Amino acid sequence: MTVDQEPASVSRFRKYLQIKSVHPKPDYESIKNYLIEQADEIGLEHQVVECVEGKPVIIIKLAGSDPTQKSILLSSHTDVVPVFEDQWKYPPFAAERAFEDGEYRIYARGSQDMKAQGFSYMEALRAIKNSGQKLTRNVFAIYAPDEEIGGADGVGVFSETKEFEALNAGFDLDEGIGSHENILWALGAERLVSAVKFTAHGNTGHGSQFIEGTAIEKLLPVINAMMALREEEKNRLETTWSNKEEHQGEVTSVNLTILEGGKQQNVVPATYSATFDIRVSPRRNIVEFRKMISDLAEKHGVECQFLYKETRNPITEWDSTNPFFSSIESVCKKYGKTIIPAICPGATDARYVRYKGIPAIGMSPLANLPLLAHAHNEYVTESEYLKAINFYIDIVTGLANV
Repeated sequence: MTVDQEPASVSRFRKYLQIKSVHPKPDYESIKNYLIEQADEIGLEHQVVECVEGKPVIIIKLAGSDPTQKSILLSSHTDVVPVFEDQWKYPPFAAERAFEDGEYRIYARGSQDMKAQGFSYMEALRAIKNSGQKLTRNVFAIYAPDEEIGGADGVGVFSETKEFEALNAGFDLDEGIGSHENILWALGAERLVSAVKFTAHGNTGHGSQFIEGTAIEKLLPVINAMMALREEEKNRLETTWSNKEEHQGEVTSVNLTILEGGKQQNVVPATYSATFDIRVSPRRNIVEFRKMISDLAEKHGVECQFLYKETRNPITEWDSTNPFFSSIESVCKKYGKTIIPAICPGATDARYVRYKGIPAIGMSPLANLPLLAHAHNEYVTESEYLKAINFYIDIVTGLANV
């Protein structure tokens, strides 16, 4: 292969990135067709489960020699977040292959996110299938919609189906986070999304008057208390651990994201509301936390609405005595990667799998890259993408033969 010759696996990946599965209207139909095309080309079985119209879950199967054993899931999502095209050096859905700083980079939305991880799975299954090797356990690559908007219409509803149960899953590899260094974050839990909207009602009137009992007067103490909680958790992160990136999931994040009220400059609003994005650490009792929030609102005569009702937040603890975990450790040792168990600071589809009692670990082998998922000019280097395929070949082989 010459310096400029593009590997076939990279060409296929770029075609996947070029499909505009971007919110608010992801092209899931083209995604489905392309993945099925890949499965047919490789000679893999496939199934489509459409729990919600227009939102398919695509299942690609590498059959094992003993289907009675628990299977391995390779989970990914097919949707990507919106872009600000004017901030990109190349069109974000062109999947431009650019030679920069002595290496090829692939610029595209999703190139570091789950499109990269998901298509690495596909290429790993291709290599294993082409090798003629027969693994022991069934392996299922899952390509699900809507993760970037909560996953309720994707893995959330799919995990409740007979089709999911029939997978007989024993272990799930899910969404991970790349690293600046040659380490591997092993995400066994995540912070629980617990956004809350506070709404205050009060007296109204002309803006020139000192009106008592206004909505904003009631709401301000609540906002101040929430911002104080934010500062407390931020300080705990900064003072407790030297490596803040590693331990971000140990604390609860609080951010004021929406402030609403008022119709006109000279009219005191009768209603004011404030919405906070909150990610509660699994180390914190969610029921007690929400009661604290409710009590705060009640104290100041403010309505409190939790935008998400879920209170479960199971943790998959890293266990080196478990053969699945020890298999991953062996592969990481081969690749010189240091495993660091951690809590995912955001939310992923892995939580739905954990709800079913299936151990799920989020991990991404992409390393030595600036963390650009969801950012402008997202890219992956060709060399790291190709390394990821080889890594997953060994990971899948090891897990499926446990």
